[in-house]
Amino acid sequence: MLKIQNLNLIYDDKNHVLKNINFSVEDGEILGIIGLSGAGKTSLLRTLNLLQSPTSGEIFLNHVDITQLNTNQLRNVRKKISIVFQHFNLLSSRTVFKNVSLPLEIEKAPKKEIEVRVNKLLEEVNLLHKKDSYPSQLSGGEKQRTAIARALINNPDIILFDEPTSSLDPSTTQRILDLILEINKSMKKSILIVTHEMDVIKKICDKVVYLKNGTVDFFGKVHEFFIVKENELNKEFYQEINVDWKRVKEVVKGENDRLIKVVFWGEKTHEPILHNITKKYDITLNILYGKIEHLKDNPYGTLIVEVISTQKEMEKFLEELSANVYKVEVLK
Repeated sequence: MLKIQNLNLIYDDKNHVLKNINFSVEDGEILGIIGLSGAGKTSLLRTLNLLQSPTSGEIFLNHVDITQLNTNQLRNVRKKISIVFQHFNLLSSRTVFKNVSLPLEIEKAPKKEIEVRVNKLLEEVNLLHKKDSYPSQLSGGEKQRTAIARALINNPDIILFDEPTSSLDPSTTQRILDLILEINKSMKKSILIVTHEMDVIKKICDKVVYLKNGTVDFFGKVHEFFIVKENELNKEFYQEINVDWKRVKEVVKGENDRLIKVVFWGEKTHEPILHNITKKYDITLNILYGKIEHLKDNPYGTLIVEVISTQKEMEKFLEELSANVYKVEVLK
């Protein structure tokens, strides 16, 4: 397990890049770290294996504060925390095989062991046929898979990814995300991914850290992140919802009518819950907006609905609906 407590990073005694960072990563989890440019994402990633020493705070790996270790102890710890850099950082003068084998060569592992381990790993990432190729002969996806194989060669407990899909086309991005998921499941590795792409968070992450101006603005499960931060994310990252709220609220005119937001999560997202409950009451619904998002393990959905009824029927309807969905919010 990796646990971060009260982590601070200050450059030149005045640039406070990271401010009291707190979060944890359980064994086998995939954690996404997301934020706008300048939020401190890459700086945070570099502190986690002490490529950048924090100004203050604690970084616990399996209950050991690695910020207190000496150079020799830290060298051993870094074998347990590998990093895949944004621009791959492959050595142009070495083949795929030689790039992946480099950590083992530094450790002076026997040649036969190096050959067996590297070939096995290249086969697992579907690169064995490229073992004698140089980086200049590889596609972006092949370079990324080579970098991933190199990060895995020392059998780390945790792998850090810095924007692993930022320079890849959509098809290659999906293959890389599938590979990361496979590594997580088959090898039981904990994974931290710095990204600015919401699709990466949605497709493969269990939890998310949302950095904002160097602070943790949110830490928790992915579906909770998208539900709690929906309006902010639509404004800051993408215009997925283009709702004219002034006009929407003007639709609701009756004294007892309501404008509600209904959030579904998990298996109930695809069930006719709203329809079944509505049939029990003297209710008229006008659906103004709806969407379903498919996350790593479960879908979640959002509906914006005008509800037309009497006050008594409205109260009973909202009470039963709230008991059967993830969340009901009365907007007007």
